[in-house]
Amino acid sequence: MVSQVDNVITIARPSETPAPRAWQRPFLKWAGGKYSLLPELDRLIPAGKRLVEPFVGGGSVFINSDKHASFLLADVNADLINLYQMLAIVPEQVLTFARRMFTSLNSERGYGIVREEFNAQRIDSIERAAAFLYLNRHCFNGLIRYNLSGQFNVGFGKYRSPYFPQEEIKTFANMAHNCVFMNAGFQKTLALAGEGDVVYCDPPYEPMPGTAGFTNYAAGGFTWDDQQALARCCVAAHERGARVVISNSTAPRIIELYKGHGFDLHHVSARRAISSKGSTRETATDIVAIL
Repeated sequence: MVSQVDNVITIARPSETPAPRAWQRPFLKWAGGKYSLLPELDRLIPAGKRLVEPFVGGGSVFINSDKHASFLLADVNADLINLYQMLAIVPEQVLTFARRMFTSLNSERGYGIVREEFNAQRIDSIERAAAFLYLNRHCFNGLIRYNLSGQFNVGFGKYRSPYFPQEEIKTFANMAHNCVFMNAGFQKTLALAGEGDVVYCDPPYEPMPGTAGFTNYAAGGFTWDDQQALARCCVAAHERGARVVISNSTAPRIIELYKGHGFDLHHVSARRAISSKGSTRETATDIVAIL
């Protein structure tokens, strides 16, 4: 644009392109976490009064939300929810316990001691929260896995100096007053969703044909019956007035399931982060289904 004032010609500079948004990393490592997909998910998840997450996991989505005033965050993993609740109530006490573990127990023997105490249920809620954070940051690849007896069974990761996520935890704690954390399955959580809510579901992905997948982040796993029940619960929440967004794999029967329930399907590229070697981590296509 050119303008002339007192015989002086000025040329208005075009508006500068806004800087890319800086995304907040979660303080936990989490298989299937959505940090790398945040630009796409932020575009697809609508605004609303409350964000409801029945599979909150590592929390990448809610911690980066600026479209919702409050949050209902649930997961079937009781240790995860205990950690979130303790950080919401007594963050400094959790951090104090965790720092001691990170400082004095960064060894295979120390890891074994913490894991044994954790599985034996001999520690209170605050120390258990700190132990879960320690195990997540010290175990192999941050994998959260339990055996059929409900015991955490991931081996030591052999990291020289595991990162202590103090700043990320402070960011989380500052948001926690707007959050309700609930240890519950998706059916109970979705039954609470209705008018004005936005639901984001990130269930264990349906394995692609010919693969085993990973569905045992909690004892009992996640079956095809669960995938079908989740779709029905989401439809019911939508009928009560909620907007619904689900991430999942492109397994043919998942696509057929969601199309059959009237979801709009969007394809997004996702970087898989479960491999032990960064060079072998793959880019795959996921779907985001929306009602």
